[in-house]
Amino acid sequence: MALTPDARRLNHMDSQTKLVHARLEEWGKWTRESLRGWPPRTLLARLIEEGPGAAQEGRPPVSLPPQVAVTDRAVAHLGAIDRRVIETYYLRWEPMEVMARRTGMRVRQFQNVLWRARHRIGGFLAAC
Repeated sequence: MALTPDARRLNHMDSQTKLVHARLEEWGKWTRESLRGWPPRTLLARLIEEGPGAAQEGRPPVSLPPQVAVTDRAVAHLGAIDRRVIETYYLRWEPMEVMARRTGMRVRQFQNVLWRARHRIGGFLAAC
């Protein structure tokens, strides 16, 4: 059975936080899968290899599921620090210590920012 990064702490979440966490897990899964589908080519590489018209071609339009789109909008409305922590937590499968170090925070600080960001996303989702 695959465990989420905070499976040990999932029982300590209140019901509202669990809902937000589930929405963010869905958003993270969709985002990880959609990012993996494209070769890592920069805009400059496409311009060099295929000419000026290719910069906008090559990627079909992305269609987000409605629930993921709302969650994506909520993440986009976060401040830079909160967004960086949410993206690190839900898009990477690493130990908490590694994620905290990656964002330049102590573990407890990372956990507090994660809690705050989930709370803010919950407010945004409730307003939609």
